[in-house]
Amino acid sequence: MSLRLPFALLIVSVVSMLHAAEPAVVLRAGAAHADITPDPAVLNWVTGKPYGAVLDPLTVHALVLDDGKTKAVVIRWDLTDVSESARDEVRHAVGAALKIPEGHILLNASHNHSAPWAPVWRAGYRGTERDTWWAVRYMPSQNEFPPYQAWMAKLLSSAVKAAQDAAASARVVTPAIGRIALSEYLFNRRPRAAAWGVVDPRTGAAPVPTSPDWNPELLSGGATFGPLDRTFSLVSLRDAEGKAVASLFHVACHAVSIYPSNPAISAYWPGAAARTIAEALGTEALFLQGTCGDINPWRRGAAAVAEMAEGIAKKAKVAARYSAKLATGPLQVASTTLSLPLTPEGKKRLAADTVAAEIQVIVCGPLALVALPGEPMTELGAAIRAASPFPQTLVLGYSNGNGAHYVGMPGEKARGGYEAGVAGAGADECGQLMVDAAVRLLRDVAARPGMVPAAAKP
Repeated sequence: MSLRLPFALLIVSVVSMLHAAEPAVVLRAGAAHADITPDPAVLNWVTGKPYGAVLDPLTVHALVLDDGKTKAVVIRWDLTDVSESARDEVRHAVGAALKIPEGHILLNASHNHSAPWAPVWRAGYRGTERDTWWAVRYMPSQNEFPPYQAWMAKLLSSAVKAAQDAAASARVVTPAIGRIALSEYLFNRRPRAAAWGVVDPRTGAAPVPTSPDWNPELLSGGATFGPLDRTFSLVSLRDAEGKAVASLFHVACHAVSIYPSNPAISAYWPGAAARTIAEALGTEALFLQGTCGDINPWRRGAAAVAEMAEGIAKKAKVAARYSAKLATGPLQVASTTLSLPLTPEGKKRLAADTVAAEIQVIVCGPLALVALPGEPMTELGAAIRAASPFPQTLVLGYSNGNGAHYVGMPGEKARGGYEAGVAGAGADECGQLMVDAAVRLLRDVAARPGMVPAAAKP
């Protein structure tokens, strides 16, 4: 025993010294953008007629992250969605160009209604449904239309170029995060009706959103407000001199702010905000759309877009000034695919009982990005954040596919409305299934060596 104990202690000491000598994780990042504006001859899926004009351009942004062992790419664009087919086409092209695993690429859309739906290169992802029913509601499929075909090629090549330019510009960074309230620009469009006791809910009915007297702060009919995430999160990736290499800004709010009053192509408030933030902070600014299936901007129109963009840029400067530096940990990527059960209407439309839904996470230190498909409502984001082992968790919707489109937590179907009806193809339990899958992924990643400090583990 007297010989073994010192030897054992020596081994423990050597192992501890080796761990102490391990270099800290060095994170490199680069960001870039490219134009993806289609020819205005492309048909507007809302009207079935050509867009006719460009109010402001559409953009694809790329962020490349690299810790020396693992690389990941975040791509976001000013489109309505990310189809499963577009996800795989972009992943294949960008993965080949950057020589990274296709599953390490995350695609997020701003959910822009004044831009096309993401193209579908191949069928077979959604039962018999090729193009989403929204995309062909007022017009035939555009897949054989020359202006649209040209745009499909441009979309793919621009995504690759943005990713390549981002990789080429990568340098060592340190992440920081700041948050500020954005309550004045957001409202939940699904108020909670009173269960009983209101004699006539039409009494004192509030003006509708199209009225000049519209006030999103007002509720009528005895209703209560639906949940709202008022948070504007700004993730700054800064170089050794403290200059921002890239800024990610995350908000859970529908992009809709020009349509349907103006039929022209526009990137809405996210595009305008990205431009104003980039100018204010002197960096690439990437908007990441959150779980906003039930959240709208407070007003619409060109004036509202300009006001919101300017206000958000001012808030971004404040959030950047008071950002907290984050630890840098190993870069980790994980994903899982669910089979979400469909409603009877969904089964009929897709000629299938379920639809595939990919859940993906990208983690670095305490920061986690969670990507959900389709149009998740705000409560999904709140539930995932509450259960996440990573204190800086940002939950994205409109990512990596359309899934079951609108998805709420169990009980949301009973409240009725557009989102819970024809627009939501998934059964009532789909939201909980997605939350549970995301939390499992986050906890699995947290359990990997070196991901969460021992003192932080429960």
